[in-house]
Amino acid sequence: MSIDAGTLVDLEQSLTAEFNRIFEGKTYYNSLGHAVPLRAYTHSLPVKQGSDDEPTDADVPEPYIVSEIQNGKKATEDDGHEVSVAVIICVCDDNTARHGHQDILAIIGRVLERFGKRPDLAGKFNLRHPLEWTLSDEDTYPYYYGGLLLHFEVPAIEKEDALA
Repeated sequence: MSIDAGTLVDLEQSLTAEFNRIFEGKTYYNSLGHAVPLRAYTHSLPVKQGSDDEPTDADVPEPYIVSEIQNGKKATEDDGHEVSVAVIICVCDDNTARHGHQDILAIIGRVLERFGKRPDLAGKFNLRHPLEWTLSDEDTYPYYYGGLLLHFEVPAIEKEDALA
């Protein structure tokens, strides 16, 4: 399999598309108190737009899941790259019972289930262990945060035959 420089971008975009598929039809609350679909973003949240006077569902980013390539390594000349992707999750729950962490755990669980059943992504990338996840230990009420650290194998570039 040969790849081009766009493959790392393809990994981020494929992961965002997969998150959209995994969470299709699932809703979580935003800071306006509305149940809305989980939004998947590539690399970072979008720049804030709109007015602060009367924000709409489109103006607030949460609930969200962001996939961001952190780093990569290539152990040998013939190996593929191992790429680490940080996944950041945020939901808003202003209920004083403070159950927002359960939404975060459910989101993490769906991601773990998806890749536990099928570790390939877009037919190009393979999830590698370890799978790491965490919940924020800071009090950020009414926002709740969690994350995963996923490691994907990106195929090696095929060498050109100098005699061809």
